[in-house]
Amino acid sequence: MEVFREAFRILLRHLTGDSLWKAILVLLLFSLVPLAEIFLFIYIGTLIGNYLVLMAAVIVGLVGGVLALRQAQDAAAKVKKKIRRKEPLGRELADLAGVIAGCVLLITPGFITDLIGFLLFLPSLREALGRALVKRLKRSGYSLNSL
Repeated sequence: MEVFREAFRILLRHLTGDSLWKAILVLLLFSLVPLAEIFLFIYIGTLIGNYLVLMAAVIVGLVGGVLALRQAQDAAAKVKKKIRRKEPLGRELADLAGVIAGCVLLITPGFITDLIGFLLFLPSLREALGRALVKRLKRSGYSLNSL
């Protein structure tokens, strides 16, 4: 038990200010999203029945998986094309990261994560998120052109 206390003290010593709030936000998301998914499953189950909810979750997962595979292959092909031409990869890597995040969310069971996963397959949303990511990385001192 003493080991856990010491690890917690070290963690708190390194988490200060802004990073502490980010850590708390991540922990809340890991706790609240599954709870919201469970409540949504129960609520939709009372409306349409438990078997239809399970069937809908399976169908959405399968359709999402097929769509995710196609999107991931397209994004990976764009990255390979840029690598062959020896061009900067910033936008394509951000696009591929969005597709991979969407794939992971679609594999995760639940309607909320599926909705967010499907939204990440919208090119305009991925592009906007990619621009925001590139801006943030540039402010942090990273250069995507060197990739």
